[in-house]
Amino acid sequence: MAHQTGITASDELNKLIGDALKGILRLLQVHIDQDTEKLIPGEFKQPSGTWEDDFDTLVQPVLEDQRPCYIFYRLDERNSYDNHLWIFLAYTPEDAPVREKMLYAATKATLKKAFNSAVVIDDVAATSKSELTLDGYRKHVETANAAPPLTRDEQELKLLHEAEDHVDIGTTTRQSHLHGVAFPVQPEALQALCNLKTHKTQYVQLSIDINSEEVLLQDSLESIGPNDLSAHISDTNPRYHFYLYKHTHEGDYMESVVFIYSCPGYKSSVRERMMYSSCKQPLIDSVESQIALKVFKKIEVDSPDEVNEGFLMNELHPKTQAFRPKFDKPKPPVRRGNNRKK
Repeated sequence: MAHQTGITASDELNKLIGDALKGILRLLQVHIDQDTEKLIPGEFKQPSGTWEDDFDTLVQPVLEDQRPCYIFYRLDERNSYDNHLWIFLAYTPEDAPVREKMLYAATKATLKKAFNSAVVIDDVAATSKSELTLDGYRKHVETANAAPPLTRDEQELKLLHEAEDHVDIGTTTRQSHLHGVAFPVQPEALQALCNLKTHKTQYVQLSIDINSEEVLLQDSLESIGPNDLSAHISDTNPRYHFYLYKHTHEGDYMESVVFIYSCPGYKSSVRERMMYSSCKQPLIDSVESQIALKVFKKIEVDSPDEVNEGFLMNELHPKTQAFRPKFDKPKPPVRRGNNRKK
């Protein structure tokens, strides 16, 4: 991975990131150690109440005058993969040294990548402590014309209230699901997926019309290689992709349908990200039940550049052998003292 400043996460920070992603922590603060050129952990705190209750009591005490820092702050809701969702706070006081300001700005992307940017749903840049209060965060959300972070149940309830009270599945109605909402699928989109099932097409891209709440056909190709997929993935809007991946693995020829959910993070609105995330699994369920199109692998990406043949092969056929040496039986201890020669 290329790093903008050459600064990487320390082993200690990587361990704490693992704990954070397991839901153990509410807050993880990160500093840059300029002597070692490493990202190192600062304060880290466990939850004691809701994310709103904890916000001011946990965030404010770790902020220092003239010293920038990063903070990952965990919300209470999870995504459809049951992963906790986070907000990223970049604190750069106005009176901090100019060199530190530049260093923290240039290293932010590296840290977010190390943390797992797919679970970070909001990004706040602050120059004063008052901006990083709960009220300050709410003002940030209002300024961005987005709703405050909702729990998964609250988001589903909001979408369900907007939906019609129907139980049919098809091209004209939408249905409520336990983990989201299934919007009606445009007939052209269903036909394209049927063509993919019968191998008449190799790639189908779908989008959601936010206003009409309908799944639309965005693109369809009869043939496309895995290394050409990135050119068809938007870097500004979420999309769903169904790809018939034709490949050979360990001498066997295979044809596997791969579902890719691309979501380019902060370039799209919170509402759009939440809607795509909520509709993703119901769409897959409907496709598998209605037209019997079996999805072999589901993948999430936040950048078109991630998608190529090597990426798909590793997702479908992980090379687990590469990690086995770490679990080798340890060598016996070296004997000390008198060693007799025979």
